[in-house]
Amino acid sequence: MKVRWQGSLRLYSNGAPTGWWLDNTPPAQAMVGDLGMECDCHPGEVVGNAIAAWEGPALPTYQQCSEMSGQLARRALAVQEGSMACLRTQNGRLGHFTVTSVLGPSELNVEATIWDRQ
Repeated sequence: MKVRWQGSLRLYSNGAPTGWWLDNTPPAQAMVGDLGMECDCHPGEVVGNAIAAWEGPALPTYQQCSEMSGQLARRALAVQEGSMACLRTQNGRLGHFTVTSVLGPSELNVEATIWDRQ
């Protein structure tokens, strides 16, 4: 599957919801969007259109995230450095992210990959 976008994003909340629309290339800032933080009241929690934790030893493939699509119903996920998850964007694209660093209770960096739709 062809990668649509891949790169680093900073997720943070200063009390208000912030995030990214991941269907845009490059991603566009949003109020929560496809991946973000809802508030600073839930430290270490990211929210998204549809996300599910990935417990594998390596980054998930498109096929593995596709097979998890039935689990991609949650909107919130507790994360820490090294956490990986699959996600689905508002427009139905699949992707994954890894938390690369936690800068504070409501601020973290992720590496994300979004694939084109089939």
